[in-house]
Amino acid sequence: MALKADLVPTRAGLNKGSEGVNVERLQNYLERFGYLESEWTKKSEIKSSLAESAPEKKGEFDEQTEKALINFQKFTGLEPTGELDQPTLEKMKQDRCGTLDILPGKATSGEIPSSYVLSGCKWGTTHLRYGFENFSTHLTQAQVRSAMQAAFNLWAAVTPLSFSEVALSQNPEIRIRFGTTGHNGCGYPFTGELAHNFYPPTCGGSQAGDGHYNESYTWSVNSPPSNYDLITIAAHEIGHGLGLAHSTINDALMYPYYSGEHRFLHQDDIDGIQEIYGSAEWLNNQVIQRVYTSHHSQNCWALLQGKGWRKVDTGSVDGTTNLFKNLCYARSSNQEVNLFLENNNIQIMYL
Repeated sequence: MALKADLVPTRAGLNKGSEGVNVERLQNYLERFGYLESEWTKKSEIKSSLAESAPEKKGEFDEQTEKALINFQKFTGLEPTGELDQPTLEKMKQDRCGTLDILPGKATSGEIPSSYVLSGCKWGTTHLRYGFENFSTHLTQAQVRSAMQAAFNLWAAVTPLSFSEVALSQNPEIRIRFGTTGHNGCGYPFTGELAHNFYPPTCGGSQAGDGHYNESYTWSVNSPPSNYDLITIAAHEIGHGLGLAHSTINDALMYPYYSGEHRFLHQDDIDGIQEIYGSAEWLNNQVIQRVYTSHHSQNCWALLQGKGWRKVDTGSVDGTTNLFKNLCYARSSNQEVNLFLENNNIQIMYL
């Protein structure tokens, strides 16, 4: 499976002034993924400064096509030649996500950030529910469920977010669907991409949060993957569903192109998602060097070796006073502890 033939040129060597069917294919590709204004960008709820105005005539490599191609080359980390050279053609042949490449509210003016990109939208709750409209025919339901859970867990591990599967009758925020081409009237038919995912409200429209996976590809859950790794691709798509757009860092999970198994978050992915929702992390085997509390233990802090002071969250599960007592015990007995932090505040402690 690959992108539709009319989306990818068959040869390199195109530049301003070139004409013909391969120029039209180049323009189709740039339209499809957000670099030229088209029906695809008009459908989007997000106005992107990556999209140049449409060419005056299809099949003619004009100034607008050149600008769009330079934006594409910069975004994907290629040399911005403005020509369809061989490295650019090879990138266009690569499997990728169908979600548009965007730069919301930023003027390109030759500058494209080397980092994550935010859609500008987020969920108003930290507990999100997901449900399955159907399952892949290439895997068992148990395999699909396990893969999706693993993908969600990558994002839950670094944020205050939590995820749980529910029945569709409970109207989950995120709906997961497998299909081909039109896939039940989605409105964004597959054109050979692996999958696409809608952003949170209000950027995602009526399908906010939903993820659609192309059944024309054969999915795999084993490691190393025998086919397309569902965990990797689902984790990427879920990133969109949480509010991340494509990253310009080619080692990031949120980079638009698939290059094989990638079941971890790059620091760029972590920085992006934590800018939206804040941070959360487990700190294991921590040494408590000092503890401090204000009057009546309403506020207390612990000095972690090598980490600095961390405050106990006043809304922590175990209560501020109980946590302070346990921190004092760990300090006096020189016992290492495991801590769960949200936004650098201690929420949970295990001796």
